[in-house]
Order: sequence, then C-alpha cells, then structure tokens
Amino acid sequence: MRMPKHAPIYFADQGFSAEEKSTLKRFIKNHPKATSITKALLALAILNGALTLAAAVPGLIKIAGYGRKTGRSREYEQYRKLWARFNALKKRNIFELIDENKDGGMVYRFTKNGKITAKKFLLDTLELKHPKEWDGKWHVVVFDIPEKYKKARYALYHKLKDLDFYQLQKSVWIHPFACEAEINFLEDVFDIHPFVEVLIAENISNGKAIYYFKNLLKKYV
Repeated sequence: MRMPKHAPIYFADQGFSAEEKSTLKRFIKNHPKATSITKALLALAILNGALTLAAAVPGLIKIAGYGRKTGRSREYEQYRKLWARFNALKKRNIFELIDENKDGGMVYRFTKNGKITAKKFLLDTLELKHPKEWDGKWHVVVFDIPEKYKKARYALYHKLKDLDFYQLQKSVWIHPFACEAEINFLEDVFDIHPFVEVLIAENISNGKAIYYFKNLLKKYV
C-alpha cells in the first residue's frame, strides 16, 4: 500500500516547562499507547515533535485500538488517522500555521485556545510516583493563592484531591510520598509559583490523616 504524501509538519516550541515535558515523557513511558489520536497529537506538539511517517509511526507515540493490522499496513493507518485528526484540530482552532521550512515542511503552534487544551491534557497525565519503600516522612503542601487567581486555586484543589492528598486544613494538604516535582509541575501549569510551598515533616499527629493513608502505606513499609 502506498503511503500518503504530505509536507512534514513541525511543532514549534511554545515555552512548556522542562517539568511539564518531563512529566509528559514519564506518562508516555508508563502508558506507551495513547488512548486517542487527539492525545497522541497533543503530546507530539507539546514535545516539539514532527508529524511525518518516520517521526510519528512508529516513534514516541503509538496509538491503541487498530485491531489486527500489523507492519506497514498499521503504520499507514496510524499515519493517515493522525493527519486527518490534525486537520480536524486545525479547523477547530487548536493549531495555527506560523512558518514554512526550506524543506517544504510547515511549522505550526498551538493557538491560545489550543494551549488551554494542551494544559488540560497535561493535567490528565500527572501521576504521583510511588517509592519502593516509604521513608517515613510527610510532604505538606501549603498555599495562599490570591482571589484574582481563584480559578487556579480551584483547579489546584481538585487536582490535589485527584492525586489522593489528604486535606488537613482549607489550604493545607498532605501526602506520605515525595511530591515536589509534581507540585512544581502544577505551579507551572497554573502559574502560581509564588503562592505554594512544600514542607517536609518527620511526624504528624493527625490521626485521621494517618488512618486515611493506612492501606496505601501497608504496601511500602
């Protein structure tokens, strides 16, 4: 089967932080098959990849759900669907053309709307790493986010809850596992670096918090 002929698509660097990219790469490593074509394209764009047959299929992103197709047939199918979805996202104002390379390749970036979509996708990739053995320390996230950033405060609240932190007080959350890199990632995504701190405690006296993590800690003590 002949492969489709398209000019290569390159995705420009749009300032996603090293922490954001590192978190996404770790997520891809732990989940090597994207659950949707859209997610595969968003990951490719965030990591400044290229949409060509060689770069995208096979490559960093593999897409699940293509039945029994193998080899070149599967490559063709993935490549064709990536291209079709890219054009659909472009029509939805997710990507915009900004330049053309000497080799005829087209350089795209996220639109303002697209970057919001990318940020939401990045949030979905965030997972708290579990150690081989718990070191007995507690990691306390404390924040005081001004009212004008209330949307970011609300989003942080829900993400901490999603990551299974325990809420000690209104703006104080706790987890037994190291979370500095993940919290730094959230600070990047929500642009709230000045308002968040991570403290380490040797012990805590809150019985409800200890009980909350009882079953989790059994696996690592």
